[in-house]
Parts: sequence; structure tokens; C-alpha cells
Amino acid sequence: MDNNIAKVAIVTGAAKNIGRATCDSLSKLGYNILVHANTDKDGADETVKLIKENGIQSKRIIGDLTKPETSNELVSEASKLGNISVLVNNASQREFNKFEDMTFDEWRFVMSINIDSLFHTCKAVLPEMQKNNWGRIVNLGGLSGHISAIGRAHVITSKIAVVGFTRALAMEYAETGITINTVVPGLIDTVRGASAGSSLVHPSHSNPPVGRKGYPVEVATMISNLCGPNSDFITGQTIHVNGGSYFS
Repeated sequence: MDNNIAKVAIVTGAAKNIGRATCDSLSKLGYNILVHANTDKDGADETVKLIKENGIQSKRIIGDLTKPETSNELVSEASKLGNISVLVNNASQREFNKFEDMTFDEWRFVMSINIDSLFHTCKAVLPEMQKNNWGRIVNLGGLSGHISAIGRAHVITSKIAVVGFTRALAMEYAETGITINTVVPGLIDTVRGASAGSSLVHPSHSNPPVGRKGYPVEVATMISNLCGPNSDFITGQTIHVNGGSYFS
């Protein structure tokens, strides 16, 4: 990779919370940032503003990641900022539907966002990383995929699929200079929409052993560590950031 050309990180679901904190953290490593959001233009603009205050170039894209053309647009716009070096697949959907009441459309809605979108983003970005023989992909998992929960069969299935997808790609691209890992946040102090469901159904909603919720910056720090220059030997891993709620 030509070190004289700017490096770019694409972060999906970056209008707030972990996504925004990740953009901030990666910008401090010198990456230009392409901010993605599904519909939250104002939130994405706030993230871009934060990045620019760090003295880093940034743009935003609004679009549906279940459509392959959105991923193609991400690549097109990111390439204007430099070499695409990092992809953080943070966008996800958390719904609450007991299985007996769940429709197939509700199942597919969650699966399309939480796992199908990763197919599209990785398919679009990996050829660009291969050109430079270097890249970092971090996929966001979910703690419920490891400790289970009521009313989240679709979410749990999709998040375990993320782990399998990560491991498969890590093996395929192991000799290319591209690393691919999963980071699994625990109970993080974030703003969530109503679709996330009642806190009573998720075992992780009691404080973890450290006695508090995590902060988005703590997850972002792990992600940025995996995107740094000394992370070449870490690939295919599932790394938990959960305050001791689960031991893998």
C-alpha cells in the first residue's frame, strides 16, 4: 500500500452510539472517514462534523445496505477520499418478536440487515483492499448470540451467522494482508429505538460484573486497535467487550 495516499475507513450505522464513537476513534488514527446511515441524515451529519473537527476528511452516505447498489456507492464515494483500508460493519437491526408470533417477513427483515448486508459490503470492498494487499474488516456481533434471549430468534441467528461469516472470510483472505474479525459488545450505554424491545427479556441487561454498562468509546477502542498497524496477526477472532458478562 502506498503510504503517501490517504487511507479511508467506511463505517456503517454511524449516525450515533458505537458507530459514531468508532468514526471518532479511527479518525484519530489518521483515517479519512466515510460515514454511513440508513435514514438518519442529521445524525450522520453530526458524525461528519465531529470528524472534521479532528482535522480529518469525511463524507456521509445515506442508503439501504440490503441493496447491493448502496455498497457500490460506498466504494465509489470512499475512493474519492483515498485508499479503502477499513470496513466496519456496525449497522444492525434489533427487533423483539416471540417466535410463535414471528412472521417470515419479520425474520427476513432482520436477517437481511444483520447478515445479508455484510455480504454486499464485503463483496464491494474486498477487491479494493486486495489492490493494496492490506485491509481491515471488523464485523459487529451481539452478546445475545452467545448467551441467548427470549423473543430474538432472528437477531440471535443473524449474529451467530456474523461469527461464521467472519471466520470463513478470514481463512479465505489470510494470505492477502487483509484481516477480518468480529467484535461483540455487551451491555453498552447507548440510545436505542423502540424496536429493540423490553430490557426484561435480555439477561445482559443486568449490570455486568464490573458494575456498570460499557461506553461506546470502549467498543470503538477495540475496533480501532484491530485496524491499527500492529494487528496483522489477529484474524478470524471473536472478541468480546462486555465487562465480564460472558467468557468465550
